[in-house]
Amino acid sequence: MISVTNRTKGSFESDARDWVHRTMIPINPTGAGLLFVILLLVSLATPVFAQPADAPAWTMDDTAGESITFPEDLDRPTVLLFWATWCPYCKGLMPHLQSLLDEYPESELQVIAISIFEEDDAKPESYLQSQGFEFRGIEHGEDVAKLYDVKGTPGLFLIDQGKIQWHLGLAQQAEKRTQGVKKHRLRAARRGPFWAAELRKALDQLQQ
Repeated sequence: MISVTNRTKGSFESDARDWVHRTMIPINPTGAGLLFVILLLVSLATPVFAQPADAPAWTMDDTAGESITFPEDLDRPTVLLFWATWCPYCKGLMPHLQSLLDEYPESELQVIAISIFEEDDAKPESYLQSQGFEFRGIEHGEDVAKLYDVKGTPGLFLIDQGKIQWHLGLAQQAEKRTQGVKKHRLRAARRGPFWAAELRKALDQLQQ
């Protein structure tokens, strides 16, 4: 079991600088530059795991102050969403995740939204509440993201019985028509429904 402590902004800035150095992108990753680097990482957001793989274990408090010991505390299929308030792909996806919660009984599905790589003045929980999303929120989740090899946003996993049953990388492999769409906002609007539909297929398979 790994107990996760909050990382500072400086720690993930350091990670971003290391990534820029390795890839030789000629920008200075501070402030807006850091945000741009993280946006570039969106295509690397979720690794390809063998299915099903053991879900990495972690312990953190949610925004309500309740401790989550994961995956020991799970009593139902759970969607892990790694997101950020500045991420257009996250904002395109999240309403469809809420629709899944509306579709499935509470005893059969929950969403844990783990915010990562936020600016200092970001208010992730306020954003969730303002949109009416019934997600269990966690902030400063960079160390949990590392356990799942999530390097950008969004990261999306379906966990059941302690196993990763599905992840966003599988949906990204299946995409056909959005690769040529250049604007992030337009791609986000099209990818969100597709990703959620692929997640729904995985949920339905769990019930068979």
